[in-house]
Amino acid sequence: MRDKPLMLSMLVMIIVSGLATISVVLVQQPVRTASTGIADSESTSKESTKTITQQIAKLEIQRAMLEPVFTADASIIEKIESQLGRLRQRLSQVQPDGNQAAVNDAVFEGIKAKIAELEVKRALLEPVFTSEAPVIQKIDSQIGSLSQRIAKIQPDNKAAVNHAVSEAIKAKITELKAKRSLEATQDSSTSPNLTSIDSKLKSLEKRLVGR
Repeated sequence: MRDKPLMLSMLVMIIVSGLATISVVLVQQPVRTASTGIADSESTSKESTKTITQQIAKLEIQRAMLEPVFTADASIIEKIESQLGRLRQRLSQVQPDGNQAAVNDAVFEGIKAKIAELEVKRALLEPVFTSEAPVIQKIDSQIGSLSQRIAKIQPDNKAAVNHAVSEAIKAKITELKAKRSLEATQDSSTSPNLTSIDSKLKSLEKRLVGR
């Protein structure tokens, strides 16, 4: 019987300790939930910023590609300008501090890749068309317009554009050489396929040396 007060005291301590633990858990749980919510919000914000930035870059490229053909008051150019305006407004809402540097970087990278793509395309067409052919002149106009736009964004970074073009040409040369090796096992050395590949390779190599 003398042990009953001691047992009762221990039981009370256990209950109090348990309640204290529950209280801590209940207090900490909302904190973790709030932290998780903040992290999710930041992640969503970053993703939204990235998506909007990519859309702006895509539209900037489209506009530059169309500028040699359409005037500034053409409906298609005005539509792109309107879309760009809305996207920039959304970007300012998602990131009030602004992120113009990130937008410029995205536009620069997008245009750089497009110029490289067009340079390769032009080199592949040169064996078939003269420099006065409409298809070649169109590509030249697009490259010129894109180059002007990129110069406004990063005027001192022409080397990066030249490097991208060179790498794109090298990649295409590697691709065509692999294709030629495969074709050579199936066709004679005078087959139209091999002749076409050889002329394209020659044009690409000439373009690469000229850069």
